[in-house]
Amino acid sequence: MPQCEAMNIHARAVIVNFFAFQLLWAAAVVGASQGTGLLAWGVLAVMVMAQVALTRQWRQDLLLMASGGILCVSMEPLWLLPDLLQYRHWEPHWWAPHWVWALWLGFAVSFRYSLNWLCGRPVLAALLGAVGGVFSVTMGIRLGAATAPQGWLLLAMVYGISWAIAVPLLAQVATMTKQETEHA
Repeated sequence: MPQCEAMNIHARAVIVNFFAFQLLWAAAVVGASQGTGLLAWGVLAVMVMAQVALTRQWRQDLLLMASGGILCVSMEPLWLLPDLLQYRHWEPHWWAPHWVWALWLGFAVSFRYSLNWLCGRPVLAALLGAVGGVFSVTMGIRLGAATAPQGWLLLAMVYGISWAIAVPLLAQVATMTKQETEHA
């Protein structure tokens, strides 16, 4: 395949990922505020299938999604157990609801596409993680998908620090999967 054609395919995958993740976030958060976030899984499935159809690199996507799952398991309890964050319509206050899992997986796989520009830029990734994470959780709270029982300021501080760590980690995983693909 000529290089220009390969670049066009990747550019299409980046565009698909960018718009699909925006739709995923809306489906998850608005759905959760209404008592259901199942639509988020449908959006995630279509997003991943479209990316794989365009790039044929499902292994790298799967590895990033697994990394997102690991971060979900390890980071969500940091906010849920001390009651910094409470998801609406969700009883286990130590485990993230299914729609949050869809967000983590979709966000993680975006580092191969629309967030790839953060790879190799850990300071920028940390800054974007801190600011973007706080903005995202604030919008989720305002839309009614969650609450901050201990107050917004404490949640924002812990959330910002957490995302300042998570985003560079995901960017590093994406960089490593890209290097493995180039050496294969």
